[in-house]
Formats: sequence, structure tokens, C-alpha cells
Amino acid sequence: MMKILICDDEQQYVDELKIHIEKYMQSRFADFEIDTTNNPQTVVDSNEIYQLAFLDIQMDALNGISLAKILKERNNKIVIFFVTSYNDYQDEAMDLRAFRFFEKPFNTERLYSGLEKAMEYIDESYVDFYVWTDNEHKQILVDDVIYVERGNRQVTLVTTQGNFTTRETFDEWCAILQNSFFYRVHKSFIVNLHYVTGYKYSELFVQNNVRIPIASRRQTDFHKFWFAYLRRR
Repeated sequence: MMKILICDDEQQYVDELKIHIEKYMQSRFADFEIDTTNNPQTVVDSNEIYQLAFLDIQMDALNGISLAKILKERNNKIVIFFVTSYNDYQDEAMDLRAFRFFEKPFNTERLYSGLEKAMEYIDESYVDFYVWTDNEHKQILVDDVIYVERGNRQVTLVTTQGNFTTRETFDEWCAILQNSFFYRVHKSFIVNLHYVTGYKYSELFVQNNVRIPIASRRQTDFHKFWFAYLRRR
């Protein structure tokens, strides 16, 4: 489920934003939940993690810039929209890689366009899957996937959040994980190179010293890919 935050000390703008966001998300048949508040301190105290946030910059208790910094510490991939009638904070907001600014009153066409761009970014940043044992739906950052393993007639997604036996097939994971830092090193393994701690021509070592073989027919191509990856870092 996508968690969305609206934080603005003017209730009329909270209500207006909520209506438009609900309309947009429902048109996409998205699984979402919107939290609204006029008090940014309640967000700080909640420790909630959000994927999308609309923050008023000018608030009495805590300004939107400070709140955005806290939210990004919890989820570095959060999409942040700043809602403002002022230009004083734009330099600081750009340092936080704000997704877009919206001026009050809202331009609805620009709002929907911004939401569309935000969803494209979020779709690329997260993967959705079903856990085999209880058919529970999960969403996790692509960056948190360490590797995918096929074995014993099941597919396991190994992540920084734990290991999950998924309903998705290995070939489906190959299609999902098309990012430039994933590589299918073996018929049974897809590896996130960000987590590689050691490399030999015939095998990789990832987090916790897990050994992953490199298929002999893939070794030459992977060798080239690995050093190209290192140059990009």
C-alpha cells in the first residue's frame, strides 16, 4: 500500500488536495492511504514512513523544509511536493531534490501532471509482489533487493527487510529487475551489484558472505559488465 501524507496548516488546502489525490489514485486503481494533518509535529512523533508527501513550506510549528529532511531520513526515495505561496525556501528545497512546487491556489492540471510523473518514479523505485505462504501483498524498494534465487521449486527474494518466498516466477523477476545494477549471473540467481562484497571470475560474494556462482557461459560477459558498473559508480 502506498502511504501518502498531506501536511498543511490551512485546512481548506488539505481538503482540496485530498480530493484531487483520491480522484487520481482511484483512476489508477492504486492501493493507497492518505494521512492528513495541520500539525507537522504529529508526523514527527508518528515515525510513519511515506512514499509521497505534500508539505506546506510555511508552517508555524515546523516548516516544510525541516519536516522533509526528517521524512527523507526515514525513506530516501520519498517523493516530496512543496506547497507554498512563498519563494524564500526554494534553494533549500532544491537541495532536498523536491519533486515539484505547487502554488496556492492550485492549478489542477499541473497537479495531475505532477502526480503522473511522481507515480512513474515510484513505479521504478519499488517492486510489488505476493508472499507465497499467506498471499500477503508486499511492496519494497528495488534498492533493498539483494538477490533473487530459484531453487527447490520456489523463488526467494532476499532483501534487507528479510527473505520472502514469492508467487512471481524467476523469469518474471528477470523482467521486473531491469535496472542497470542487476545482473542474472546464473540460471538460478539475479544479483544486485550494490551488495557485492567480493568477486572472483567464477563467483560472487554478497552481504553476509553468501557465495553466488557465475555460470561459465556468463563469466566473460559479466566480467565486462562488472567493470563497466564500477566505472559508473
